[in-house]
Amino acid sequence: MNLLTQNKILLIVLAVILGGGFIFLNVPTGTEAPIGASDQTESELEEGSATMPENSPDASGGTPEEDVQKEPEDSSGSQITMVDTSTMGPILAVLKDVGEAGFDHFGLVQKDFSDIKNAGFDIIEGNFDICADDADVKFFLDSAANAGLKVILNAGAGEAEWGYPCNSVPDPGLEPSWQKEKVREWVEKWKNHSALYAWDTSNEDGGAFPFGTGGTAPDPDWETKYALSTEQLQEAYRDVKSVDSAHPIMIRMNGWYFYDNVDNFFRPGNAFGKDVADIVMINAYSNVDEYFKDFVSTVLMRAARSMYALDADVKILPALGVWEEPPTWFKPTRDELVNDFNQAVKAENLAGVAFFKYGASSGSDWLLPSATRGDSKLWQTLQELIKQ
Repeated sequence: MNLLTQNKILLIVLAVILGGGFIFLNVPTGTEAPIGASDQTESELEEGSATMPENSPDASGGTPEEDVQKEPEDSSGSQITMVDTSTMGPILAVLKDVGEAGFDHFGLVQKDFSDIKNAGFDIIEGNFDICADDADVKFFLDSAANAGLKVILNAGAGEAEWGYPCNSVPDPGLEPSWQKEKVREWVEKWKNHSALYAWDTSNEDGGAFPFGTGGTAPDPDWETKYALSTEQLQEAYRDVKSVDSAHPIMIRMNGWYFYDNVDNFFRPGNAFGKDVADIVMINAYSNVDEYFKDFVSTVLMRAARSMYALDADVKILPALGVWEEPPTWFKPTRDELVNDFNQAVKAENLAGVAFFKYGASSGSDWLLPSATRGDSKLWQTLQELIKQ
């Protein structure tokens, strides 16, 4: 073979190699990926993947400039992904707002607790604070224990723990003030009950307090005037731990702060820092009038990365919305709920997945299993998702 022939062959081989590489690097990837998911394939996004890509938010919560929100795609055809284990082992299923504070025994009977357990849930959280009657609290804890359920108890998530009156309208402008001795007494009273799982010391930074966005007299400036600070959350953490070091402490945070902002997540109304909680429940409620398919994965990615930069030991507990309260909150479709769940179970340092809310057998408010007051089809979907 002469030199010219050899050179021609080498050129052909080189062209094939380079050409193949060019084709590989430029394979069309379809539509633009949602925020924080640009390294995921389209099929992964359809299945609700929440894999953390390299271009996810940095420690300060920032995201690359090229992250652009996309319009949500149709979520029809979502498939249930049965996940047996998480990074912490078995995934705990949590049901929130079980009962209503205004009724005897919170509007519940023993059958409610048995039904919740039979549906596959492990943990429940009530809808009451330290104003609750001891007999009602004991009924709640005993009924949970009899059904094999664990309980998250308020110890700061309610407004009474921060100085707001139990049964009267607060004075205008009353700011939250930690009730150390009252909370310590409450924790001491219930800490040895066999049903206790954890203490909850903050619900969305006080957003449900009287002057918060979800309060009875909302103030548009509540975040700067009435929201809890990181220092207040740390004080609550220390005081509860000083009485009961055997159970974890949880706070709840509003997921929309992590979706509507690209950095500076921990601002007034969404405080966080070292030693404020062992578990953070992220209220990732996507059930608004315009459903965003990437909402849960984006929220959990940004929340996890920014929180771990301050406290590497904190565990994440996503909470998904399964209720309606127009004009803000709407019942999710089955496909939307499945999509959200598939994203939630892929969160880092996952402690479990929670759902809001159950409601009460008594009363006129929401009752999830009911076909008339709640949505029995959603209740059935939850059982399919969480049962192992």
